Amino acid sequence: MAVKTSVNLSDDAVKALREVAKERNTTMTEVLRHAVSLEKFVHDETKQGSKILVEKSDGNFRELLPRA
Repeated sequence: MAVKTSVNLSDDAVKALREVAKERNTTMTEVLRHAVSLEKFVHDETKQGSKILVEKSDGNFRELLPRA
């Protein structure tokens, strides 16, 4: 079941959303759905004490620090 929701986004956020949707050949709605799922995953993992690491192309790692 889908629920229609209205959100207010900055111009920069809308521009980024459109860019990602275009590059992935999908809709802005799908990008938002994926972003919410990813945010939930990061939230759940960090709540359990996990760290989220990103491996850069040079082999270095950076820790993703979610907003509190």
